[in-house]
Amino acid sequence: MTEKGERCRQHYESVYERNQPRLSKGHALDECLHHFLDQRPAGKNLSAIDRATGLASAACWLDVQAVAGSELASLALSRVLLFDNAISVELLLHLARHNPETLRWAIRYSKLFERTDSSLWLALRGALAGDEWQVFFGVCDRLLDQLKPFDELITHVEKQLEQLSLLELFSYLSVLAYQAFSEDGSNDASGQQWDVYNRIILSKLRVCPEEDFRLSELRLGQSLKRHLSPILFPEAATPGLAKCRENLEWLAVLIEVTQERIDYEGSIDWFCFDSECCYQLKTGEPVIYNQSEAGTERWQRTGRKNDLLWHYWMNRAVQAFVDSGMAEKIIGSPENHELNQLAYIKAVRSSLQLQQIYGLSDRISLNDGSQVQLHLVLLASELTSVFFQKEFIQPFQNHFRESGVLAQALSRLAMDGVISGENRFPMTWSEEQEKIRRITGWTVCEEYPKGSAESAKSILKFWTSDLKSLSQQLKLQPRMPAPRLYEQPFYKIGRYSFQFPWVVAQQNNLTAAINNLRRVNARRADMQAETQRVELVLADSLRQRGFAVEVGYRPLATEEDDAGEVDLICHQDGVLLLLEVKSGYIRSSTHEVWLHRTNTLRKAAWQLRRKQVAVLCALMADQDLRSRLGYHGQNPEADLNAWIVDTSIELDGQSVDGFRVVSREALEVILRDERHLLRPIDKLDEDDPDSLFPDGFSADRFLEVVESDALWNGIC
Repeated sequence: MTEKGERCRQHYESVYERNQPRLSKGHALDECLHHFLDQRPAGKNLSAIDRATGLASAACWLDVQAVAGSELASLALSRVLLFDNAISVELLLHLARHNPETLRWAIRYSKLFERTDSSLWLALRGALAGDEWQVFFGVCDRLLDQLKPFDELITHVEKQLEQLSLLELFSYLSVLAYQAFSEDGSNDASGQQWDVYNRIILSKLRVCPEEDFRLSELRLGQSLKRHLSPILFPEAATPGLAKCRENLEWLAVLIEVTQERIDYEGSIDWFCFDSECCYQLKTGEPVIYNQSEAGTERWQRTGRKNDLLWHYWMNRAVQAFVDSGMAEKIIGSPENHELNQLAYIKAVRSSLQLQQIYGLSDRISLNDGSQVQLHLVLLASELTSVFFQKEFIQPFQNHFRESGVLAQALSRLAMDGVISGENRFPMTWSEEQEKIRRITGWTVCEEYPKGSAESAKSILKFWTSDLKSLSQQLKLQPRMPAPRLYEQPFYKIGRYSFQFPWVVAQQNNLTAAINNLRRVNARRADMQAETQRVELVLADSLRQRGFAVEVGYRPLATEEDDAGEVDLICHQDGVLLLLEVKSGYIRSSTHEVWLHRTNTLRKAAWQLRRKQVAVLCALMADQDLRSRLGYHGQNPEADLNAWIVDTSIELDGQSVDGFRVVSREALEVILRDERHLLRPIDKLDEDDPDSLFPDGFSADRFLEVVESDALWNGIC
């Protein structure tokens, strides 16, 4: 072991030993594992492999009772198993004999079984012969066997298409993507196929030569003439038409097989990350199955909550729109007024949600130091969606109903563009200045009565993914988050900006904005200020309901622990609240939710437990704090309720390490007593407010509403 690994080992063993006298062995080990999972000990010169090696060599793993009683052992081990050289085979075999279930879950969490050439995996397979382990290995094999045909076919098809440049791939992909809008297609408004297109594009970017990004007007024209025009205008067919059709057919196969692979990856993720997933090797029976439908029901319930909250924010936005006086004004041209009005309301909705829930200010700062109004950024994306829906998708659908042939419908759409002097090809492109000119008209507001080219430039930058930079990132830093198609729907190639109408027309612009800010650009300079603002806005909402609120209280550190800063302590009528606030992005898969639970929320619960101890002491000893809170009780332990408040909805109402997770949006609805707004606007009933506080607001009733899930009862 290296010197750094030894330092880490000593740290983990000291934490374990320090906690043993007051905790059970299992809980003492968990305290140690929290340190590891939160990348402690910290230090620029300490790497993940140093910490993994140090943890794996700690003596506590040999204590069968400690490992059996630990809730985090499998999770921590899964991080160690990411490295083949961090843990000894001897220790793994010890765990296999004495704590087999712990090790099997670690293998599942880490997906070690996917690394079939791993020395650890091969050693385990060679040494473990018992029935339970053989069944486990057999299930892992069966799951992987299903992937092989997909991977072989994907490799073969990519070989057939490797001669295509990035632009040429875009051309063919844009044609095939319109199938989702045909009568026989799914009209997939949720963008389920986008994952497929996204993966195909990212795979291409990983192997793109530099030349693909040196795009000139001549190269652009030549490429379109060779690859797109023969498909759209076959009557002017060139000798290359047959090759174009062949490329199209190969890409269609790639889309289909990539979709099948992604679908099957979902089964592997189910096996790896769903605690209710069981496995078996029985003839004629599936290898994995759920113990119950509870997980599926929770996922479906989350979807229903999302739908209800969509109505909530739209209803608030409509009211704000009316109050602003905009309802009396014509927005844009009279023929587009209704569509533009809806786009404006959606932008107001997103602004409200981003400011109230995610702590954004009314301006967004970009990496180049420029600023742009949040509302204008959102309005531009909504108007872009309206434009592509009206000018591309709807006309295409009309043409398809008449012809029934994809290429013919796209051909007529393109000809419409030729006649009107506008680009109506399956994808659009323009130089940066032209794109800015078009966006400028959407920035008209009180501040800029004639629009602002600078704002338009910043809006374009916000929504743009520079594909050359992304290609370099994928090659050099493959683990860095890459923007999804809809998160940055303007794609820069050379001096040109490309867009896919089939993405922009149906994307959720709110989700796109949140994930652009919080997932893709999570290291922005404004993040800290936004996080603090989330706490301050919530504090203000609680004060409006009569709570005394302490923000950012720092309990005295002790020799045993420094709990750090407490987000919110609240008091009203003997009810104490201790809130740990977390703000992140919108997740779209069970794996992402699992990562959120095991990383962000696990850490939040651990922090909250420590802060709870410190705050309880402070509530007895710190008279100034008691005075500011107006708290006179003598038993704060009985009065204190500790929650994790999360901007994500996925784990709302669930428990993480004994602490209730409460959605920040749910709290917003509850504190404003606006349950009635969780309905479509045409079903609102002013005479039936559906109050959560029929006898008036009280802290006790507020506590009851949150902890009983009263907000959702009967409607979700």
